[in-house]
Amino acid sequence: MRVHDLVETKEFFIGETKPNFHVIYEKFENNDAVYVDGVVQTKKMGIEEIVQIFRGEEDSLCNVERYCIGKEYPNIEAVLAKVKESHREIFISE
Repeated sequence: MRVHDLVETKEFFIGETKPNFHVIYEKFENNDAVYVDGVVQTKKMGIEEIVQIFRGEEDSLCNVERYCIGKEYPNIEAVLAKVKESHREIFISE
C-alpha cells in the first residue's frame, strides 16, 4: 500500500489572490507499506513536491491546476512564476 505523508505545506500569494483562490505548496514523503508476519514494513519511495491552485471556501475546495516540482518544473520558483504567468485571472488587479 502506498502511504503519502504530508510533511510540509505553505500557502503562497496571501493577500495577492482574489477571494476564494489559494496557491498551496505541499511536500510528501512517499512510502510503500506491507504487512508481513504481523509487522508493518515500509520502504521509502521518495519525496513528492507539488503546488496546487484551489478555488472555493476552506471547507470545500476545487482543484484548478496542479504543478509537480522536479518533473515539469525544476524548483518552486519556476512553478510560482508559471502560476503568475498562466493564471493572471486569480490575482487582484492593481
